[in-house]
Amino acid sequence: MKHIKAILLVVTIFSFLSFQTTDSVEGKWELFKLEDGSGEVREMSGRWMEFIKGGTLKGGNSLETTNRTGNWSYNTETKELTIGSEQNLSGEGTFKVSWIDAKTFSLEVQKGRKVYLRRIE
Repeated sequence: MKHIKAILLVVTIFSFLSFQTTDSVEGKWELFKLEDGSGEVREMSGRWMEFIKGGTLKGGNSLETTNRTGNWSYNTETKELTIGSEQNLSGEGTFKVSWIDAKTFSLEVQKGRKVYLRRIE
């Protein structure tokens, strides 16, 4: 009987986890790595973006400053993230999202060039 309860518990947990989505971009993210078209990787620190529910975007060049605002939308079916603002700043557009895990994803910003973001707790 103990084994049956244990099996049911494990099945229940995995069933619950299978309904969890890892593709929610809402929250605060740090841009921590840049990969160029040749595969060369450069570490970054301090730059961040916050995707606020309702489509508001904030960002900054350091974790202490906010010097960018705009809007965003994410299509969960196509896994495309659209970033924009009234100022038409560089780095805006629609980007393909590749999820690495629940706390990390990359955006292909140009052919072969990727920016990696990790969730800030």
